[in-house]
Amino acid sequence: MIDSRIILNRKIRPLVYIYIMILIICALSLIIVCMLFHYKEYYFFKGTVIEEENSYYLKCYIPISETKYITLNDTLTTDKKTYKYSIKSISEEYFSDKNDTYQEVVLNINLDNKYRYNNLVLNLKLLKEDKMVIEYLKELGGTKWLN
Repeated sequence: MIDSRIILNRKIRPLVYIYIMILIICALSLIIVCMLFHYKEYYFFKGTVIEEENSYYLKCYIPISETKYITLNDTLTTDKKTYKYSIKSISEEYFSDKNDTYQEVVLNINLDNKYRYNNLVLNLKLLKEDKMVIEYLKELGGTKWLN
């Protein structure tokens, strides 16, 4: 018969406790990062500065599938500077190339003087999604335990 006192009184090496504590700390750190860290996804496109009646606008050709991001947001970024905009018009006409169908969107925006040149092409960045890392993990599937 096995004596339970021998098993319970057995000495465990301190290294085992250290390894277990390191694993617990790593697991908790990973969970905290997944809960707090936000991953931002951007849509990059080009826009042309146009001048009409001493006002400057941005004319952009956006794929139809991406037009919703223009309508949902009100800020865009160029050269690490953020600008507020409003939509002046969205064309009813569509423009196609080999792969995509585009729609012309004209944005009313107050640009700095260094960008106020007619037909100047700007590289623009628009926030698509701002989600927590855990939400992206849920989308990957197979993570039923996160629900």
